[in-house]
Amino acid sequence: MISSGQDEEAEVLRENRELVCFKDICPAAPHHYLVVPKRHIVSCFSLHRGHIELVKQMAQMGRNVLQDQGVTDMKDISLGFHLPPNISVDHLHLHVLAPSSKIYMYFKYKFIPKSDWFVTVSAEDTMVTISPSVCLVISLILIIPNPELTMETRGASGSDACPFCLIATERTDTEILLSDDELLCFRDVRPGATHHYLVVPRTHIDNCKSLRRDDVPLVERMVEMGRNVLEKNKATDLDDIRMGFHIPPFSSVPHLHLHVLAPASMMTLKSQLRYGPQSHWFIRVDKVLSYLKTHGKVK
Repeated sequence: MISSGQDEEAEVLRENRELVCFKDICPAAPHHYLVVPKRHIVSCFSLHRGHIELVKQMAQMGRNVLQDQGVTDMKDISLGFHLPPNISVDHLHLHVLAPSSKIYMYFKYKFIPKSDWFVTVSAEDTMVTISPSVCLVISLILIIPNPELTMETRGASGSDACPFCLIATERTDTEILLSDDELLCFRDVRPGATHHYLVVPRTHIDNCKSLRRDDVPLVERMVEMGRNVLEKNKATDLDDIRMGFHIPPFSSVPHLHLHVLAPASMMTLKSQLRYGPQSHWFIRVDKVLSYLKTHGKVK
């Protein structure tokens, strides 16, 4: 709506045929602007080599706006994109912050270069860099919307486009900690706690929103396997654990997976934001079961 001029409250600072720039409504620094392409692109994971010029133009517009606003130290700036599932709006937007040395304390975790949250664009005039990790995820199609994966589907594991289907059919070198005919469990590659495991059904189910009342026994067995793997790996306090699902569009892989974390009390602030009870994109497994039993689906 902003890029098409339909939002009268947004003050546009710069605009051309392809891009528009305006202030972030929740600034994390004295200067915090967003550069947005008018053409809808979901996120930085949707970018490919053909978008390099577009990203360069976005970075240049960001620098121009900073200069328009009186910023003189162009070495003390930060330009970058948030990585799914940590994006607030499903439309590509470049964050432009200055001075980067004065990003407000409570927002610093969101703008740490090379973190799980934020990938930077070089502040140098002639160079734009995109993290290799972003390219890797693009190639694996972990996040890019794909009609075959975003539909509510379920079926035997085996899709080459789904990384968890590949694991379920033993086509990767992922270490399987527990498995049976219906489920398997392995470590999260980016652990959010001392113990962080994923319990995955072999049958491809997109996400927790795809679950129905008939899936209650499946979810209960996922919980049981999660507890078993914690016991097997000597998690000492099974009352100090966190189990749940990310809510789409904040699920990193479009294949249902139960996060099993322990000890919950020792999780970092960053992990609490992603897996905590106050998170906007994480729902506890007991709540999922309650919704399924009461409403037949997850709200």
